[in-house]
Amino acid sequence: MKVLVASSYFPPHFIGGAEIIAHHQATAMAARGHEVRVFAGDISRQIPGYSIREDLFDGLPVTRIALRTRDFDATGNNLAHPEVERHFERLISRWRPDVIHAHHLVGLSLGILRIARAHGIRVVLTLHDHWGFCANSTRITHTGALCTDSSRCHECVPGFQSGPLHLPQRFRQGYLRWQLQSVDRFISPSRYLADAYTANGFPSDRLHVVANGIDLERFAGISPCGPSSRLHLLFIGYMGPHKGVPTLLQALRQLPPERFHVDFVGDGHARASYEAELARLAPDLSVRFWGRLPNAGIAERLAQAHVLLLPSTCPENQPVTITEAMASGLPVVASRIGGVPELVEHGVTGLLAAPGDAAALAACLHHYLEQPDDLAAHGRAGRERIRPYAFERQIGQLETLLAAPALPPQPSPPLVACHGAPDAEADAALRTEFASSPIQPLWLPASWLGPQPADLLWVSGPERDDPALARQRIDSYRRANRPVVLDERYRSVARNVTGVLIARGPLQSALAQKTLLLMPKRMDGTGPGESP
Repeated sequence: MKVLVASSYFPPHFIGGAEIIAHHQATAMAARGHEVRVFAGDISRQIPGYSIREDLFDGLPVTRIALRTRDFDATGNNLAHPEVERHFERLISRWRPDVIHAHHLVGLSLGILRIARAHGIRVVLTLHDHWGFCANSTRITHTGALCTDSSRCHECVPGFQSGPLHLPQRFRQGYLRWQLQSVDRFISPSRYLADAYTANGFPSDRLHVVANGIDLERFAGISPCGPSSRLHLLFIGYMGPHKGVPTLLQALRQLPPERFHVDFVGDGHARASYEAELARLAPDLSVRFWGRLPNAGIAERLAQAHVLLLPSTCPENQPVTITEAMASGLPVVASRIGGVPELVEHGVTGLLAAPGDAAALAACLHHYLEQPDDLAAHGRAGRERIRPYAFERQIGQLETLLAAPALPPQPSPPLVACHGAPDAEADAALRTEFASSPIQPLWLPASWLGPQPADLLWVSGPERDDPALARQRIDSYRRANRPVVLDERYRSVARNVTGVLIARGPLQSALAQKTLLLMPKRMDGTGPGESP
């Protein structure tokens, strides 16, 4: 089987949990005799133009696309890069993989999914977080609360910049959902994440729960830290609020400083402020901030710790740090959120606290001072609990899913291609008009759609310096017998076209779109404006 792994990042550049898993699974599939290549982004060079570079990493051929930090910016276009898609299409035309195994794709380009499908290549996508329905990927809103309604993404990220246009968030979400309809099978490492995607409209029959797996042998030789006058705590993760670092700092403030030592491993935008804040809150606490460490360095920290900490305020999937700590015989103190309780059983393999509750977190840590025997007991139970997650067992399930035959295309809601940039008033009118509608279309930029027409073209004002392109798109849709809604503010176009519905104002534009999309299909199966 020829497997092409696609990932926004790939080692040795920017190694996070998703990249570690992508690398381990790719090398394991190669070890089983499959041909494996990698198609990945590369921000190490920070050069424009999306140039490619071929190299080998751990025996795997890797095609690396030069990306820049701005390609990942949620306030910009981090989904559709035609240059990346052209490189991808040339690669699959030359190499002809049997299946694409995709991981994170934000920053790279989601268009590779439909391109693969058009070439008759199966697509399997492993989910690592909430990026498929959450603009922030964390389910944490701009107010710091846990989001329970993904239809309100615009409240956190109202829109994004695509070239000269500022587009509403619904275009990003619509494009995401449209592209992800090309996936044959989704793999979720946790039941929690699978259920979260199902609750957000993804097909449950295409979601498969398969743990990431862990190389137990790699951690078998690690012995937890022996008795000490101080309890050694270890945090491994991104230095940002969604990992619960502010909560941890407040919890450490409540503990006797002479009884604890804390190691922080990881980097992030808030690291410097956290170092200063902890020095202010607990000036007598023994602490060290290590920054990013290689795998060998992380293993050393695990061997010097009594307890692993992960006080996340965002729902975690299946944190690599927790599985590695459990395989090392460490108890885990973490938040009761997301997929964490599937790994950490309270009072058995560690202790759980409510996310954001510093007092409860401090109480969990104080428990191990009062009940030191639980350190060894919980560590042993964790090692036993993680045994079914052995990497070889999980890779067998992955291999089966990658080899499974392609599935029929997923049904799609109506597509609305938009030329222009709707303003906030027009976007609000769509929310109002379609709030209780029996259809929920997907809106996306016309330039991201490719050559195939959507179910409806919406030319949204005010008029820009592109009337010729607007007329070209209108003519294309009319030739395909697809309806067109034209904002009257495109005055030079409205004066010279026929066969389109000209809308006056945002409410009329939204109503026109809903009316046209709800028109019943004719006996020949075609809808409004369609040819039999």
